[in-house]
This record gives sequence, structure tokens and C-alpha cells, in this order.
Amino acid sequence: MFIKRIWTFLAIKTRYIDLIAYIFCILFTVAGILVSLNRFWQYEVFYFDFGIYDQAIWNVSRFGAPIIEHHIVGGKWIFADHFNPSFFLLSPFYWLSAKSETLLVVQAVVVGLSGIVMYKIGKYLLKNKLFALGVLTCYLLFLGLQNAVISDLHDLTVMTLPLVFTFWAIIHKNVWLYFLSLLITLGFKESNFLLGTGIGIAIFFLRKEWFKIGLITIIVSLIWGYVSIKIIIPSFANGSYAYSPVLSSNIFENIYSFINHPLKQRTIFYSFLSFGFLPLLAPEIWFLLLQDYGIRFIGNSCCSRWDLGLHYNAPSAVLLGIASILALRRLQHIKSISKFLPLLIILIIGNAIFLYRFVLHSPLALAYNPAFYNHTKDFAFLNNLVKKIPNNASVMTQNNLASHFTHQKVFLLKDNYNDYKPEYIVVDLRNEQNPNNFFGTKNILTIVELLREDSKYELIYQTKEQFVYRRKTT
Repeated sequence: MFIKRIWTFLAIKTRYIDLIAYIFCILFTVAGILVSLNRFWQYEVFYFDFGIYDQAIWNVSRFGAPIIEHHIVGGKWIFADHFNPSFFLLSPFYWLSAKSETLLVVQAVVVGLSGIVMYKIGKYLLKNKLFALGVLTCYLLFLGLQNAVISDLHDLTVMTLPLVFTFWAIIHKNVWLYFLSLLITLGFKESNFLLGTGIGIAIFFLRKEWFKIGLITIIVSLIWGYVSIKIIIPSFANGSYAYSPVLSSNIFENIYSFINHPLKQRTIFYSFLSFGFLPLLAPEIWFLLLQDYGIRFIGNSCCSRWDLGLHYNAPSAVLLGIASILALRRLQHIKSISKFLPLLIILIIGNAIFLYRFVLHSPLALAYNPAFYNHTKDFAFLNNLVKKIPNNASVMTQNNLASHFTHQKVFLLKDNYNDYKPEYIVVDLRNEQNPNNFFGTKNILTIVELLREDSKYELIYQTKEQFVYRRKTT
């Protein structure tokens, strides 16, 4: 009786659920924009990775070559690092505004739009707005997705929209949209060939009459991976592909490495918990999830790829969301369970909110924290420092400052600065104010001493801890 009353009440309110879902996506987008912009203005957005992608996209928007500054493949096309041509679809946005912050806004909008598509997929398959809203809530409140939105600029984060459209096309039997979305998704990173292969396998279960399309998807994906990793990237890098995982010859060791660290276990647990463990009931998506976590966990010693931070969980969010929808559809067909689904959805929504606010402390909560905005005002001194550099001059500086010079020739601070001959060298000597400074030199004091004795450079601006040197003209 209690369940029936809940269901009757919710049925009356369903006419408002569309509005709630769209407002939720808008609020998510606005929050993502506000947090991302203020992090940029607080110099918490770094050249690695924001500057690399922003510099390449900016150059293409000006019809130039996507040449980047990089600690390994500096001075080469970005394809020497990753093959991600789809990222250049963002270039036209720089025809509207030349500000570096532009793409941070676009990224948040794109992820917000992916939420709308996810909600529509849920409505179509589940024929229930509340259930679709429940999955949308899990998707947008998922820590991994929120961290992706506010962590610099990344290909995998922007990829959420074409990826979710790929599933939309499968569900709606739209072949042309499917292949367009699939190719764009593949084009966001060379390693997405595994993602494409998983989508092909999923088609065998989701749409059996598309068997040939699924097979073509697998073949195209494998060709994409081979050509991009074995031919294109080495050609641009004049070397080999730098991101190949180091796998053991013992298959059991590789399997063990999937879960051999508490951080990996925590990531998997909270990822599935964030979606109420529903993805476990969607075997159609299991291979996709295995490849998603496997490519991060197996044979990779980079701990930053193991947790719920940065951009690595953006594809996971889409896959977990789609899997949750498929799981709910399966539960709807079990009579003994279906009548309890409204209560289950309420519990799942409550769980997502609880994790967001009290357990995982997701970052978009900063959007309604006044102290966060007040902190932005504390960086006026760095703004003054940046303004000392002309827009058309070459500059060498640290990782956290270099992100503000990506639309001009910029180099990360190095001991051998004379080999690069930058017109300006900008130095910030504050202790522990440059996290992520494992790129470039750590011998900043040594460089300042060299500059003081270097007759080719003159000091044009200084405070107690900041210095700007300009190369003298002869």
C-alpha cells in the first residue's frame, strides 16, 4: 500500500520532471563554468594539459599548424603526443572570442548537453521520466564527471557528448548518426580504438539486427588504433608511441594488476556505488567498462589515472549511465521487482546526493561557496605580472603561469633558456605555489641567479617574489 501511494504521488508530479531535468543540466553547466573559470583566474589551471590542447586548438583556429610546447615532443604537432583530430571541432569557438577561458566554458556546456541526451535516452528506453531523472542525477553528481569538467581542458571530457550520441543512434536505429558519432568519438584519442571495439561488441547484444554494423565497428576501431598508434603518431614524433602500457608476459599478473592497489579498488567501488550498483545488471556494457578501467589500471604506473580525479572518468560516467538505464529496463520486466522501482529510484537519487555532498565532497559545490570567489581576488598580483608581457611576445615561465600565455609562443621554464631565446622570462618564487611543477625545471632560484648575471636580459619588473626579465634588443 505504501509503495502504491508513492507511485501515485510520483505519477501526478511527472509533468514537472522534464523541467527539473533540464534545469538540473543548466545548473550543472553554470556551476561547471563558474568553477572552471575561477580556477583559471586562481592560476590552478596548468599548461599541462590545458595549455597543450588550448595552444593547438588556437593555432588551428588561426589556420596554423597545431604545434605545441611539450617536455618530450616540443616544437612538433600535437599529433606527436596524441592523435585527437576531433578536438579541433572546438576551433571555431575562437572565432567568437579570443580569450583562453573560452574553451573552459565550451567544455562545461558540452558535458551539460551530454546530460540532456542521457536523460532522453532514459526516457525513451524506460518510458518513465522519474527513472530517467534518477540516472541523470547519478550521472551529473558523479565525482568522476565533475572532476573532469573542472580539471583543465581534456579531450576525453569533451568526448562525452559524441559518445552518448553514439548510444542514442544505436537505440534509435540511426545508422548515419551512429557512424558520424562513432568516428568523432574515435577521433578524440588514439586509444579509443578499445572503446570502439567495446561499442561494436555491445551492438551484438543491444541490436542484433545490426550484426554487420557491429562487426564493421570493431574492424574500423582496430584499424584506427593500429594506424594512429603505429603509423601516424610515430611519424609526427620521429619516434615511437610514448603511452604503450608495460604489460607482464604472465596473464595472471596483468589480471591481478587490475585490482592490486587500494586506490583502484576505491575508484571501482565508488564509481559503481554512485550509480546504485545498477551497472552490474547490464552485461551488454561489461566489456566496455572492463576496457575503460583496464586501460587505466593494467600496466600503467601513473597513479593519477587510478582515482576519481582529472579527466579519466568522463567516459566511465557515460558508460555507467547507459548501463544503469539498461539495468533499470531489465528490472522493469521482472514483475516481482518492478513495483518497488519507484522506491529504489528515490533511494538511488538520495545516495547520489549523499555521496556528492557528504562523502566524496564533489567540486561543483564550490559554485555556491562565497569563499571560493573571494579567493579569486587574492590573485590580482599575478594578473599584474601577466599584463607585463605583450600579447605577441614569446615568453618562458612556470607551468601554472604558462596557461595564461597559450595564444602566443610560450615555453616552460628551463635552465637552458638561452637555447630558446624567449623575449620575456617570468618567474614566481613563492614556495609551494606551483603544484604540478614536475614539468619544466625545479631549479628556479638557479635560473634567477643566471638571469641576474646575464647581459642579454634586463629586469623590467619585480616584487618581493616575482620577476620579469626582457631580452635586450641588439
